[in-house]
Amino acid sequence: MNFPNLLTILRIIVAPIIAILVWRETSNGQLIIAFLLFCVAGLTDWLDGYAARKFKIESHLGRILDPIADKVLLACVLLALASHHTRDWLFIAPALIIFLREFLISGFREYMSKEGIVINVSKLAKWKTTLQLFAVGLIILSMIFSENEFVYRTSIATLWLSAIVTIQTAYDYLKLSLSKLKE
Repeated sequence: MNFPNLLTILRIIVAPIIAILVWRETSNGQLIIAFLLFCVAGLTDWLDGYAARKFKIESHLGRILDPIADKVLLACVLLALASHHTRDWLFIAPALIIFLREFLISGFREYMSKEGIVINVSKLAKWKTTLQLFAVGLIILSMIFSENEFVYRTSIATLWLSAIVTIQTAYDYLKLSLSKLKE
């Protein structure tokens, strides 16, 4: 166990805590704590990879856990947010796109690894995760500033943008994977 892996595990542990704070939202203070924890968790996504490369302590466990931690964080918080947006298709549609892509590609990636084919994460896929984290953070922020329509609209627009990039990365991954399977 090394520092980068501990950061990744921290992201997995804090995800349900953030989700509970958002879901049970009883005060703005609770949402502010959720937002701050989410920001810290999002920063660990960058910091764990940076630390692993800088100190040359990259590990197989870290390569496996990092994308899982991202998916756990996003899934937990999106589910909690969905409880506040039950009839808001502007939130639900991109959230479903993100959910579907993440789980379908994870399953496909597992299948590909069993075939001995490893597809590295693209730069666009890394930006996709960053954009998703940014969008979800903005949505929590829009709950804190619920009277500010601009923050809400910006958060939803960013979520849609992340959903579009999510679709593009899924297409790219499937196209590359299928071409490697044919070889």
